[in-house]
Amino acid sequence: MPASPGSTLAVAPGLDVTTPHHRALARAMTTRARLWTEMAHHDCVTRMCSSTMTRSETHVTAQVGGSRPSGLARAAEILESEYGYDEVNLNCGCPSERVCRKDDETSSFGAAMMIDVENTAECVRRMVEAVDATKITVKHRLGVRFDKTMTVKEETDSYEHVVKFIEAIKDAAGVDHFIVHARSAVMGGLSPDANRKIPPLRYDEVFALCDEFSKCDFTLNGGVETLEQAKGLLEREDGKLAGVMMGRAFYKHPCMLADIDRVIFGEPTADPPPTRRSLVKMYGDYGDSVFAGLGSDVHYKVRKSMARRLFKAVSAISYGTSTGSRAFHREADNHLLKRHYDDYPANPEDDRPWSVNFREFVEGIIDEEYLDDPLVNVNPEGDNTRPLARKFVRALKLKDANEKLKDSNAETAIRDGE
Repeated sequence: MPASPGSTLAVAPGLDVTTPHHRALARAMTTRARLWTEMAHHDCVTRMCSSTMTRSETHVTAQVGGSRPSGLARAAEILESEYGYDEVNLNCGCPSERVCRKDDETSSFGAAMMIDVENTAECVRRMVEAVDATKITVKHRLGVRFDKTMTVKEETDSYEHVVKFIEAIKDAAGVDHFIVHARSAVMGGLSPDANRKIPPLRYDEVFALCDEFSKCDFTLNGGVETLEQAKGLLEREDGKLAGVMMGRAFYKHPCMLADIDRVIFGEPTADPPPTRRSLVKMYGDYGDSVFAGLGSDVHYKVRKSMARRLFKAVSAISYGTSTGSRAFHREADNHLLKRHYDDYPANPEDDRPWSVNFREFVEGIIDEEYLDDPLVNVNPEGDNTRPLARKFVRALKLKDANEKLKDSNAETAIRDGE
């Protein structure tokens, strides 16, 4: 079975990043790329309590974690029948101690799955048997190790071990698409962030796997920072790779997503091309629909939490502008979130929709030059970023001060009248 549609360029899963809101923003910029959910444990999926899984998404891979064959099989079945995902991925690469250094070894998953190869193969086999048309894939690393100095030779951190791992899964379950993070995973002693930096990249081994398993598809993940770099990897060695996966580059500079369909898939530039202003309008409307789904009598804490989740997914769209994402995030906390969504009880006069509040804030802090600049050939370095355009922040603060002064004068007039 060929790789799922959109796999040529995939947006990597990120915990608390690739939320449904982030995916809505991404899909507004690329219709072709394959998006991924956050990883959800199979128990969350089977209990129907995973906040990252949604219905009616296209070209989206649902990623699950866990090590119990029956639980993973049931999760795969639900993700196909209840949610409609066309691809379900088993995470065998997450090095976080929260998932792979549990006291009970039978509860460990993520990168720990590369050690117990027999159980992992059984997990994947049960997942394949549980679905009808949904494709099952595996995301893993190029080995696991326990020595964080990277100087001790370990059997589980070798090309030979990865070959055995893939072979066991392929033979047991017939899986033919593997997403390979081109580094080893260090089990203990390194944070997830350090695990993305300290273990060296080994791209050559991923291409060797393409030769070793010529009837399988391989997607390369790790260290890819630009679409041009991704394109070069896709063209390397006569196009052996089925796809390339990028994550942090998009998390930092989401406007790069607008170039995917043109650069990677050869689509013509949209007419008119997307701009930050058009994204703000789309995302404002999307936010309104999210709040409408909560109902009119929603508790203020839910309203407050939802506003922050919505903003987090879009908080980096100012990267590469004169405002910058850090200042954008900081000022949003003061002038968007606290002003409109933190009051208890909610201010009955502040009943404006999310779209109005969000658009007003963005248009007040990002220069029109950047709001209306077409998102074509977006510079991944974000070299347009300069010190915060303070005039916009001053304008917002002045507006706050004037409102407070107006309220104070009104209170004084009332007291004087009494």
